[in-house]
Amino acid sequence: MYRGRTSTLVLHTRPVPEHERVDAGGVAVTSVPRTVVDIAMNGDLRTAVVVADAALRSGIGLDTLRSAVHPGARGRRRAHSTLDLADGRSGSPAESFARVVLLELGLPSPVLQQEFVVDGRRYAVDFWFPDQGVVVEVDGRAKYTQERYLAGRSPTEAFVDEKRRHERLLTVPGVRTIIRLEWRDLFDLDSLVRRFRAAGLPCPVRPIRSARPAS
Repeated sequence: MYRGRTSTLVLHTRPVPEHERVDAGGVAVTSVPRTVVDIAMNGDLRTAVVVADAALRSGIGLDTLRSAVHPGARGRRRAHSTLDLADGRSGSPAESFARVVLLELGLPSPVLQQEFVVDGRRYAVDFWFPDQGVVVEVDGRAKYTQERYLAGRSPTEAFVDEKRRHERLLTVPGVRTIIRLEWRDLFDLDSLVRRFRAAGLPCPVRPIRSARPAS
């Protein structure tokens, strides 16, 4: 007979005042600032930063998010830590997630959305490490499959355009190398450490923590 340890589900709640409630198609839900803070107080840091970044990109101010953190709420320190990292310049959930992974690996703080001008064209990169001359780009397959990214181009044309962009960026003085990451790369920290160190980025030999997705 198996005698395992029993666990108790504990539910932590706090009141939802009227100003933190909104109507969504006839369903009462919490406001965006309250939802962001609730996730930040209880969720994984990567998930929380992804959500907080999205809120900032939508036009909600950081002060508004901070004001939703109740002074006596459980997890308020975790929420403030999340909001300290939040940045609306992240262009996608993948970029937000990657930014936390870079932090966990001990890399220096990158410049977000750095613009370079090549032959009169402006190119913004996801992460720029000026001291090491390294660009890190986080790409998803959606760039080559979804119409909103294709903008009338075929997947082949989109791929060729991205290849040309890559080649032009390498002509910028100071840009030594470009590292391209996909979602799946963000969960293999040992491989990331090897790639970053090979590119000259200061990075610990062993990952600080596992980035495996929660089950």
